[in-house]
Amino acid sequence: MNTLQRIVKNTSVFFIAQVITYIIAFFYTINMARYLGAEGFGILTFGLSLVMILGITADLGLSPLVVREVSRNKSLTSQYASNVMVLKTFLSLASIILLVVIINLQNYSSTTVQVVYMLGLWGAVNSFTLLFHSLFQAHEKMEYQSISSIINSVIIFLGVIFGIIQGFDVLWFAFIYLLAGLIVLVYCLAIYYRRFRINMGELEINFLKTSIMAALPLSVASIFSIIAFRVDAVLLSFLQDTTAVGWYGAAYKLIECLMFIPMVYSAAIFPVVSSFHSLKKSLNLIYQKSVKYSIILGLPLAAITTIYSPEIINLLYGNSYSASVIALQILIWTIPFLFLTYLFGTLLISIDKQNLILKTTGITMSFNIVANILLIPSYGYIAASGVTVLTEAMGTIICVYYLSRYITTLNFRKILIKPLLATVIMSTVLLIKPSLPFMIPIIYGFILYFALLLLFKTFTPEDFDLIRRIYPKKDS
Repeated sequence: MNTLQRIVKNTSVFFIAQVITYIIAFFYTINMARYLGAEGFGILTFGLSLVMILGITADLGLSPLVVREVSRNKSLTSQYASNVMVLKTFLSLASIILLVVIINLQNYSSTTVQVVYMLGLWGAVNSFTLLFHSLFQAHEKMEYQSISSIINSVIIFLGVIFGIIQGFDVLWFAFIYLLAGLIVLVYCLAIYYRRFRINMGELEINFLKTSIMAALPLSVASIFSIIAFRVDAVLLSFLQDTTAVGWYGAAYKLIECLMFIPMVYSAAIFPVVSSFHSLKKSLNLIYQKSVKYSIILGLPLAAITTIYSPEIINLLYGNSYSASVIALQILIWTIPFLFLTYLFGTLLISIDKQNLILKTTGITMSFNIVANILLIPSYGYIAASGVTVLTEAMGTIICVYYLSRYITTLNFRKILIKPLLATVIMSTVLLIKPSLPFMIPIIYGFILYFALLLLFKTFTPEDFDLIRRIYPKKDS
């Protein structure tokens, strides 16, 4: 199996599972938001955001380190599994203690506090699940991680439907996250012992110290990145109210549904690019083509969502979330940048330049926090939406600079011009908004967009050759 086929195999398995997972998550999120209302949904969104920020303490950048090192040397599997598991036990405890301290510094309602405590336990459980996901990913066994993701989503979906039927409050929905997390962790443990047949290694203090030092740049970078993504909801809760968090969270959840595309691709190529991190020609090819395809996909998604945001919000959440329309119209423009930054981060880690990710995320996090603190009191969730887009744009520009130094310099003007022109033409046509169900013009819009790309000769013979290499003809 050649390199491209390995990437496609990993991507295909993970992509299919993530599509299923995100479809299920999409429906249970919509149902929760409608049932709980902006205030209740805001409490849940705030709790999830706070736990995800503090949850980095329980991982400390160890997950990407495990993927990188084990993918290079599979014999290290037991050593990393046993030592990292012990380390995560202490880190998870520290994360929960920190969460308890922070939530009690503010005058939150008892319901909010209980929701945060419940989600804090879920975060600790999820930290151990991430370790096994990293091991599966390093062995390029994405199917195991994929199944666990589907199990998690199905359990939450069933729990949400049951909670709505029974008329339960927001605390029940937090509990469902914890229950699903526990079941998934048991599944991952079973797979690890039965399929890999690798016993846990011995605890090694020196190895732990070395791992912590190696993961430190990744851990700080992860903290910075998660803060930049989640701090807006937390600050909205501090500086406004949970209703504003609910409006913002409703739009943000839709953005998260699209994030799986770059996440899946980046996760799939990571073990591959790590295994030939010194082969610059191969990295150049992956870099160039991935950037091109990310731009081609990201631009029309952002444009179409901007045009049809009112219809999308009304269909999914109802009139009570009409305030979320402008948030979605702004936030959707993070997608073109996110498609690129996920890829850039993966490439930098694969060539052992995680210290550059640390610098980048440090800059973007600082900007995000300062801008949100200054603007949220006056402009609320609209400011939070705009700051999120600017933060991603800044991160993209910085990463491009670093990659131009260590991999290659891309001609972004050449890559961008044709997809951008096709997006402008498509958007102009869609702005007419014929009196049809809005999904029909959207489908026509995508058809027009890709027809224009073909007309502009965006896809080169090399692109078609790559497809033939990925799916070679079988010998008769």
